[in-house]
Amino acid sequence: MGESKPLFRDLTAEDPDPETTEIESLCMNCGDNGTTRLLLTRIPFFKEVVLMSFDCPHCDFKNNEIQPGGRIEEKGVRIKLKVETQKDLNRNVVKSDFTAIKIPELDFEIPSQSQKGEVTTVEGVLDRIVRGLSQDQETRRKEHAEAAAQIDAFIDKVTNLKQLESPFTMV
Repeated sequence: MGESKPLFRDLTAEDPDPETTEIESLCMNCGDNGTTRLLLTRIPFFKEVVLMSFDCPHCDFKNNEIQPGGRIEEKGVRIKLKVETQKDLNRNVVKSDFTAIKIPELDFEIPSQSQKGEVTTVEGVLDRIVRGLSQDQETRRKEHAEAAAQIDAFIDKVTNLKQLESPFTMV
């Protein structure tokens, strides 16, 4: 009989067999069946988590999220990053449901519990901000032109951060 492996294993690039579980599940976008992949893992210096990825071959809907795999700690950790180079934009960000993200230079905050947890990069966080703000902009331009113009200007500021026109801080 083979050696038993722990339920939650360390997330490392050297793991040749990360033991994902695939299950057929309902697509909430089109109603057909897609595939959900689950990976129980331990992220070093973070905690045990369940990484979930859904893909629908019928409508191309995709969803990725991270859920706690163990108890939630009473106190969190505050990390402050000065983003100055392309390498900084590529830094990994492990965001739980309870994470708040701030960009002081833009007076911008993603409040805790407003988004699902995810594993992304600094650039991925900026992309998600742009996607979220861009939703319904066409309708907004017709119905609330002034508000839409302000949102477009803010989207430009976030896009400029991605271009590293000036350093910024992510907390």
